[in-house]
Amino acid sequence: MANKFGVFVFGGLVGAIAALLCAPRSGEETRAMVADKANSVWGEAQEWGTQAGANAQQVYQQAAAKGQEVVADVTAKGQAIASDVAEKGQAIANEVATKGQSVYEAASAKVQEAAGNMKPVFSEKNDELREKIDAARQRIAAQVAKNAEETSATVAAEIPVAAEKAESVIDQAAGAAQDTAAQVADVAQDAARDAQ
Repeated sequence: MANKFGVFVFGGLVGAIAALLCAPRSGEETRAMVADKANSVWGEAQEWGTQAGANAQQVYQQAAAKGQEVVADVTAKGQAIASDVAEKGQAIANEVATKGQSVYEAASAKVQEAAGNMKPVFSEKNDELREKIDAARQRIAAQVAKNAEETSATVAAEIPVAAEKAESVIDQAAGAAQDTAAQVADVAQDAARDAQ
């Protein structure tokens, strides 16, 4: 831009010199005319520079104000999103904990029921019953682990913070289910020994 302006000024000077050389006036008239033109061009250049500076300052102030508005808007939206995500994460963590507890209780009830139903049969089919108990324990543990993994994967996809809490609750539920299954096996083995 400055280069183009310089070429423009140079062209203007060359044109002015050519006009002076071709003009049919006396030297004194020509000098007076050149001085007038030079003063008017200089005044216009100063006015143009002042106006350009004022315009640049106004554009800068408008840009700064707009930038501050955008920053404030983005900050407010970011805080709202963070708050919303935290609330949803807590809700999912609570839901997962509740579901984990219900899975644990259901598994425990099924194991207790299975143990109560199998005591009379133990005396007749001791070896067969041990195999069934082991298989049931493995199925329950596998199902609890599968449910825990599915729930953990679902939560991990939704919200990573809630996923960590959910995994902890699910691991506790799976551990409790395995402990219950082991207790049932122990009770079954004791009943088998008592029956012999």
